[in-house]
Amino acid sequence: MTAVPSPQQPVTFDSDGLRLSGVVHTPADWRRGQKRPGVVILHGFGGHKDGPQQRWSANQFAAWGYMCLRVDYRGCGESEGRRGWVMPMEQVADTKNAITYLASRPDVDPARILLVGTSYGASVAIWTAAEDGRASAVIAQGGWANGERKAREQHASPQAWQKFSDMLERGRAHKAKTGESLMVDRYDVVPVPEHLRPNIDQRSIFRFPVDTPLETFTFNPGDVIAGIAPRPVLIMHAANDKVTPVNGAIELFQAAKQPCELLLMSDVDHFMFGEDNPRVIQYVHDWLARYFAAS
Repeated sequence: MTAVPSPQQPVTFDSDGLRLSGVVHTPADWRRGQKRPGVVILHGFGGHKDGPQQRWSANQFAAWGYMCLRVDYRGCGESEGRRGWVMPMEQVADTKNAITYLASRPDVDPARILLVGTSYGASVAIWTAAEDGRASAVIAQGGWANGERKAREQHASPQAWQKFSDMLERGRAHKAKTGESLMVDRYDVVPVPEHLRPNIDQRSIFRFPVDTPLETFTFNPGDVIAGIAPRPVLIMHAANDKVTPVNGAIELFQAAKQPCELLLMSDVDHFMFGEDNPRVIQYVHDWLARYFAAS
């Protein structure tokens, strides 16, 4: 059920004085003069626009008739910015500027722009839409509601939580002493089981300043998701997610106002948008037909 690759165009746009890199996918049946609804595709923690989840999303949504923009956040992929400096509110700013760019295109209907985020990008999409009314709808796959509770569940054992807490304290002390940020390993910030690590390729970020987990610790999209209504939200999560615990998706749904749907799926993992799963494809297709049809 893989969608046929769509015509692509590399683009750049400005975000806080930085040049961000993106790729626009055009539906094969688009004709000059048409304005199609737009989709901004947001990657996960330290990822990039060329990941399998982002390529799948862009090709699939374009096949359904949408103009799609997949983008590298600042400091990631081919975008400018400090490498690995992943800060949630800076990514919110990048997402708002991606909306601005997509809405400015003559082939996009600026009143109909959907945000599709995976993992970290899912939570950023929720926050952005709560603040920016130009986002007409949101699909959030694999996100969380409360940064501290997420971290505590990811580092669930007493030993793991002590190790994570000690890392944060070393980071605070190092910055206070030197003025510089302590760099830490990706998997010390977000543990990922060995069998899922092939989903994270070598173009991804593997070293982050400790400022990243400190800022993420206090990033709580569940506090703002209700502000998206009455615009529709789809929350998707693997029921047995081994990267971002499923409780965060349930919290998001409980905090949201209608219309909001929560889909918990078995037989998929945290990277479900890269699996070409026919059940995922069908559910997203049907939700779009109901809430954000291309025509």
